[in-house]
Amino acid sequence: MSEALALSNYRLPADWERQEAVWFAWPTHNNLWPSHLERVQARMAQLFCMVADFQPVYVLCPLENHSGLREHLVGAEVMLFDYRCDDVWCRDFGPLFLLNKSTQNLLVSDWRFNAWGEKYTPWTRDDQAAAWIANALKLSIKREKYVLEGGAIECNGAQVLLTTESVLLNSNRGEVFEKATIERHLMEGLGISCIHWLKGGLAGDDTDGHIDNVARFYAEDAILYAAVPDAGHKDHAILAENEQLIRQFTDSNGKRYRTKALPMPDTIFVDGQIAAASYLNYLVLNGAVIFPSYGQTDKEGEVHCILGECYPGRKILSFDCRDIIREGGALHCLSQHQPASA
Repeated sequence: MSEALALSNYRLPADWERQEAVWFAWPTHNNLWPSHLERVQARMAQLFCMVADFQPVYVLCPLENHSGLREHLVGAEVMLFDYRCDDVWCRDFGPLFLLNKSTQNLLVSDWRFNAWGEKYTPWTRDDQAAAWIANALKLSIKREKYVLEGGAIECNGAQVLLTTESVLLNSNRGEVFEKATIERHLMEGLGISCIHWLKGGLAGDDTDGHIDNVARFYAEDAILYAAVPDAGHKDHAILAENEQLIRQFTDSNGKRYRTKALPMPDTIFVDGQIAAASYLNYLVLNGAVIFPSYGQTDKEGEVHCILGECYPGRKILSFDCRDIIREGGALHCLSQHQPASA
């Protein structure tokens, strides 16, 4: 498909809209999970089984690992695709699926991936994954020239994005652009009409501050944001600044968004380093929302109630991410949803 393809008739669907499937990548590299790979694999397989109760699950997994993964799946309907990834964070390197407003057909928007500013090598297979998926699904593809991770943007399904300056204005993503130029790239590449900018994300986040740890749309006109009342908390200052910005954002009609705060987990350390753990890194499915659990029972009871208010009619579940957070992410980071098409 031509790189000059006009996207005025396409939109980026919200994750609460009907989904065809959700994509994951199977962990295979010991160096990324030293002494923890088998535990993480078992945990990931449990996640696939949980998700498969609600919708199809597609997993990028090298052929030689299919039989081993199948042993974990205990009859769950999971489709395996023979592809070896460099890492597991499918949200960031997987395809962004655009939906044609007229035909309801899907188009893959394929942006460059450079491992969050060339922090980890190799990343070539991850950068090529979106195109591979498009080919496997026989979908048209529009390849972009610029770096963009899926976890760096949050869309309300009505052509509005949330993002952070700490990521999209970061020189480690390749060419340095003014904010207006980046906005133009996103508008042209994703059919976006409005972009709301927050300052940054969580301390210790290898992504430099992805939006999916600090703010999510839960409706076209509503934003859920991370908050900590403790002024001594490592993230208090940036989250308070983000909150003030969110409360001032307005839609195309000049109306402010409905807002709701979600607590942060108590600080989690991995090998002496602060982990970028957040309950905002949840996964929305057909009929369910799964949020990351860090073994903090009282706080997670509150999270369960808030998410139930935000997503009425969906089952609210938790999933233990204490092994997964060792590599810096959680459920939203691990997954990429494929919207339902015609």
